[in-house]
Amino acid sequence: MARTEKGEVPKTSMFSRYLAKPISYFIFILWTLITIAPLIWMGYSSFKTNEELTKDIYSLPYELFHVSDGYLDVVEPQTNIKYPNGLLEKLGIVNKAGKGDTKNRVEINNQIMILESPNIGAHKRIKVHFIVRDTLPADLKTSDGRILRDIQPGEGVQIKVSDLPAGVRAKINWQTIWWNYTSAWSRGELGLKFVNSLIYTIVSTFLVVLLGLMLGYGTTKFKYKMVSAIIAAAIGLGYLLDVNQLLVPLFLMLTKMHLTNTHVGIILVYVAFGLPMSVMLASTYIRGLPYSLVESAYIDGATPFKTFIAIIVPMTVPVIVTISIMTALSIWNEFLLVLVMASAEATKSLPVGVFSFSSRTGIQLGWQIAALIIATVPVLIVYFSSQKKLAEGVAGGAIKE
Repeated sequence: MARTEKGEVPKTSMFSRYLAKPISYFIFILWTLITIAPLIWMGYSSFKTNEELTKDIYSLPYELFHVSDGYLDVVEPQTNIKYPNGLLEKLGIVNKAGKGDTKNRVEINNQIMILESPNIGAHKRIKVHFIVRDTLPADLKTSDGRILRDIQPGEGVQIKVSDLPAGVRAKINWQTIWWNYTSAWSRGELGLKFVNSLIYTIVSTFLVVLLGLMLGYGTTKFKYKMVSAIIAAAIGLGYLLDVNQLLVPLFLMLTKMHLTNTHVGIILVYVAFGLPMSVMLASTYIRGLPYSLVESAYIDGATPFKTFIAIIVPMTVPVIVTISIMTALSIWNEFLLVLVMASAEATKSLPVGVFSFSSRTGIQLGWQIAALIIATVPVLIVYFSSQKKLAEGVAGGAIKE
């Protein structure tokens, strides 16, 4: 225990001695249960079937990892089955009559064996496997003596997964394990929405950082006190406002300007509401930089813009990183603005895509959780990879070397 200069042991209170540590552990455990535990649950639940989630939401995943231990039903071609892209065309099956034609279904059955798990989305034709019959060895038999490639669909007709060739089993296992993710990505059309989120995040963050630094530089290093005071007051008022409070007038204004359902309109709103925090952090940091650096640049003939690029920007890297991370995470996770402003699929972001996907196929909870994981993983990667820089930038405005 630490001692004072006189060698005496400092007295500690009853609270510090007996209660401080248990309370600290209790708070940490509570925080973990509230924040980390749901992430862990989402992680393993994204590999569970809808039936497993409905039966017991806390059980560990089983069906998607043990499909090779069971049987697959041999089913008839149906109009609600989604075939892999280009498969029917490659086999020359598609004809002018369309995929729902009886003759067409006969041709599909003659060339393709369609298998469905009796335990994963049973009888819904949403989890099926396709095997081109000609790719199977002509003499390959099942454990009960049937020629594998000649087995026809019917009521109760099944194939033991272990009877399939090793390559086919491996493919089925891989597709089954990642079924929730592939279904969420393709059926929920998350690819385009992922790109939209990247566009909103990257463009808006760049503009917020650039304009925030410019305003911070202008209000702290330019000798226009009245203008600086007006700008600071406006920025301070903007910091108190939230986009959700002004959603209705914003929607009416953007509609009048024909900017709803456009990337430009949404980016403008993100930039406008991201600027107050950016200006406050930037101005606090830049105010602490020596003004002599700016004066020296002016004496050397540098313009204000060149001074900004050559001196201010390199010296404000910590606050640039901080503003970028905080702005990017906020925009990536934003939901309500895009939900209201973007009704077209071409302009929806990833969080809105997860919501709309869930509403269309709400019975498939595994797909919904996988979609949430897809939206959450980029945020976690950015946060953990830049956590140190974020802390340095926040502290940089108050402490400088």
